[in-house]
Order: sequence, then structure tokens, then C-alpha cells
Amino acid sequence: MKTIQLILLLFSSLFLMNSCKKEQTGTDFLQKEWKVKTVTNESKRLMVPANPLLKEDAYILKFVNDSCFALTTSVNYGGGEYQIVSEGNIIINHGDRTMVGSANEHMNFEKQLLLGFNGEMTYSYTKNKLIFRGEQNREVVFERRK
Repeated sequence: MKTIQLILLLFSSLFLMNSCKKEQTGTDFLQKEWKVKTVTNESKRLMVPANPLLKEDAYILKFVNDSCFALTTSVNYGGGEYQIVSEGNIIINHGDRTMVGSANEHMNFEKQLLLGFNGEMTYSYTKNKLIFRGEQNREVVFERRK
């Protein structure tokens, strides 16, 4: 009976250790696609506006190569360049993007997203979450796209 309890305890502890959301190191996040979840700017947290008519790739961050990224919005295609200056530190520079008007509910969110996801930032990530933080409490949280 004690052997069965010991085995159950061992499997339980292995399961708990593997299910923890510990931060990862390196740049593995560059090979994945990420969907914007929230933007915090000026102490205001904004969620992605719900809209069933959004493009399939709206608010998706993709790292195209070792220096360029693509980040679409509700109707615009955009992107820019990034540079990882050290582990956990990145510089984001927005480049060219199409400029088509969008619905009012998306305009404010997109403005805050572009302000928040810009400049010198720190990054951290787990298996399913990527967070960029900048000056003045700016933060953009992404979820891993499945």
C-alpha cells in the first residue's frame, strides 16, 4: 500500500512541476506567432475589442526574420524592425504600414497598442504568454497563437 502511495506522490509532483508557468530564457518566442491580449498605457488596461468581422490575422505578431516583425491591426498591415540588445531587452521600431481607417472602438485600442509596443522594452515569456514592458508602465501582453 505504501508503494502505491509513493508512486502516486511521485507522479503528482512531476505533474505539478511540469505545469508551472515558469519564465523561459533565450529567444524561442521568435519562432511562434502571438496574439495581442491586453495593452496597458498610461495606467489604463485595454482588451482587444471584440468584433466577429476582424481579419483572421488581426492583432497577430510574427517575427519574420532576425530583425523584422509584422503586426497587423483590425484593418491595417504593419510591421517594423526589432533588435534584441541582451537577454530580456529589445528595441522595437515601427516601420511602414498601410493606413486605412477603422471603427472607433478599434482606433483608440490601436493607438495605444502602437504607442505601447515601441521603443526600448524588456520582454519575458512563458510557454503561452509573451509580455513586453516599456517606460511609464507601458505593457503589451500576447498569448501564443494556436
